[in-house]
Amino acid sequence: MATVLETLVAKAIQIRDDSCAKVEPPLPELPDPLPLNVTGLARQLLTKEECDITETDPILLINGLAKGELKSVTVTKAFLRRAALAQKLLNCLTELLWDEALEAAAACDAYLEKYKKPIGPFHGLPFSSKEHFSVKGHRTNASFVAWVNDVSEEDAHVIKLMKKMGGVLFARTTQPQLIMHIETDSVIYGTTCNAYNRNLSSGGSTGGEGALLGFNATPLGMGTDIGGSARGPASFNGRYGLRPTSFRVPMGGLKGPGGGVGSITGSIGPLAQSRATMEYFMKNIIACEPWFTEPAVFPVPWRENALVPGKLKIGILYCDGVVKPHPPIYRAMNMVVDALKKSVPGWDIQLVEWEAKQHDLAWELISTLYYTDGGAAAKELMASVGEEPLPLSKWILTENPNVRMRTIPEVSALHQQRDAYRDMYAKYWNESGKEDGHPVDVILCPAGPTVACEHNTARYWAYNAQWNFIDSPAAVFPVTTVSQDLDLPEKHYVPMNEQDKSYYEMYSPEKFVDAPVNLQLVGRRFCDDVVLQAMKIVEQALGRA
Repeated sequence: MATVLETLVAKAIQIRDDSCAKVEPPLPELPDPLPLNVTGLARQLLTKEECDITETDPILLINGLAKGELKSVTVTKAFLRRAALAQKLLNCLTELLWDEALEAAAACDAYLEKYKKPIGPFHGLPFSSKEHFSVKGHRTNASFVAWVNDVSEEDAHVIKLMKKMGGVLFARTTQPQLIMHIETDSVIYGTTCNAYNRNLSSGGSTGGEGALLGFNATPLGMGTDIGGSARGPASFNGRYGLRPTSFRVPMGGLKGPGGGVGSITGSIGPLAQSRATMEYFMKNIIACEPWFTEPAVFPVPWRENALVPGKLKIGILYCDGVVKPHPPIYRAMNMVVDALKKSVPGWDIQLVEWEAKQHDLAWELISTLYYTDGGAAAKELMASVGEEPLPLSKWILTENPNVRMRTIPEVSALHQQRDAYRDMYAKYWNESGKEDGHPVDVILCPAGPTVACEHNTARYWAYNAQWNFIDSPAAVFPVTTVSQDLDLPEKHYVPMNEQDKSYYEMYSPEKFVDAPVNLQLVGRRFCDDVVLQAMKIVEQALGRA
């Protein structure tokens, strides 16, 4: 007889599989054996029209949909089919919304036909979301077996806004147990893989979105980020991701257990196929004035020209002094630095060295503040149905010596340390403008110590979590891919500590064949617009339009 846990897991899998079975026409059989890199299989298994649509920049899709040059039903069906194929290859979906998405798409087409104008700025564009965003009438389990049968009564706030602007929600995607790994593995759905190399992780905790993006199976995904959860998956899959300043994007309707509530605040951000798509999302979400519905959202307008005209100052941070990034990341840093040293028309770009000011202390504090209840809420929820913690859950909940039940005075003291650190870092940032009156606009740094990692190995998040800790907006962008010739291990390297040693020993280029290499730009709090506008200049330096 099946246990309660087995029954609940089977129910969730049935919902997912039944939703994917609706795909018409049915997908062809997969090749056997599968290649490690499956990014080329869409061209073999889908129609040319479906591939052309799903590989078009989302901004061009938005323009075509608004003008009636493209039908939302056609575009949505193309992404539905490509997402279903991604599921078969990468295990990245929790639910495909076939019927609802096509119905919404048809409504968009009918509206445009009748009124000769789009519903809103996202008229007819398919978008996807991480599963723990509530969707009305659908189960939302947040990767906890105990919640498999929990049905949401309304959409998450950001989902409501996207639908109101004409967006078509078409897929929901996997996240890890606890929603606190930078990989994606759960008792319910298993492991999500990377399209560029299935031996590697898709990242986490928004890993299903990352996998969909890497396979060009979504133009835009909704993710969350409390320690790299949006940026990590975007990086691992060679795409774009933004961690906005907390409460720039409304947070209502996310499902998850308590733990360190208020100590470290997460944020909702986009994972996308282009920088312009992220900026388009931010501008239009903020234009909805969500603070009138969700008062915690800050009423900070988006600036079209946030940079000082003609001047850009970038801090360069290669290493955080704790774990040295792998050779492909150093090469990517050098590529971007060298490109920025050349002229970019209309811009005087100044590069300065950026010191990792006590980043080791920041990691110690943030890893403490994630679970000021010692993980009691999450542990209790899992224990209620006999759900065992997976290796990376054990690592953060029970193997981290800083995680334990804290008293109110202890939490207060930790908050004081957090705030003192933020003040110190703000002072350091201000001092970068001491000589010329122009502090650093953004920091260029690694998005992690490694590219997409092997499964169950991601145990150091500080290159991302550092910026969550001081509530800085940060965005990742693709630069290159791992080279078997150029990215050789550094001989005779003397590790800085045991953690650095473990990451040094983890690397050989053969393990990371075809893995994308991303970097990160970081700005000051509420300067999300600065980050994305600086990224445009960086991409111009790299020769991108």
